Amino acid sequence: MTENIPTTITEAVNILLSELTIEDKNRIKESSEDGLINFHIGLGMTIRNIFGLWKKDSKLFEDCKKSSGDPSLHVDDASAMIIRSLWERLQEFPPPKVVRDDKHY
Repeated sequence: MTENIPTTITEAVNILLSELTIEDKNRIKESSEDGLINFHIGLGMTIRNIFGLWKKDSKLFEDCKKSSGDPSLHVDDASAMIIRSLWERLQEFPPPKVVRDDKHY
């Protein structure tokens, strides 16, 4: 995905927004909040591995623990927090407009 290792949830979300495909962003955006669990295996595992959440010195994991208020937060829950933050951010974007070019129809 990226060589940049984010240190905060906001940085992680910004990287995901810049690197995920439009299709992936739409799938996440169109999901219900309860449906975000469906992204745990694929996207969640990518976040945990690529962003180094498993590393003892992960600043991103520390930011997740701080944001959650849970010093014993599990790495899986940290990636879920990032996915939820991504979903929340995607909700801020208007739906894409369908552009029709009458010259080609």
